[in-house]
Amino acid sequence: MEKFKSLFFSTFLLMMLFMSEQYCFSKDTTTIIIRKDDTSEPTPSQPNGFVSLLSVSATIDDTWLTVFFESSIGDATITVTNDSTGIVYQEVVDTCLNDEFIILVDMFSSGNYTLTISYKKTTLIGQFLME
Repeated sequence: MEKFKSLFFSTFLLMMLFMSEQYCFSKDTTTIIIRKDDTSEPTPSQPNGFVSLLSVSATIDDTWLTVFFESSIGDATITVTNDSTGIVYQEVVDTCLNDEFIILVDMFSSGNYTLTISYKKTTLIGQFLME
């Protein structure tokens, strides 16, 4: 029993150390407001609560754009478009196999971008800025 307690305590300490390292080195991420393509842009007086009703969310930092699917929706097309140069990334992903997709963005040039996620008859969009 003593060996089990020691092993449990050691494992717990390692997990805490790992989590603290992750926290210390984590980058600031920004949530991308995603909306259906046929809805208007949110305004300062309009709450963004409707965003949480969608089955997709996205965050971005200096290196990664992460798209998270809260539920499996089958195949989805993820497209990133630069306002001045056009499509810079496009991939069809299977959300049945993976619910999180990470796109390397550290080589993207500065400018305004649009994230488009299309599946079945639904198109979702979100805008973000690379500085």
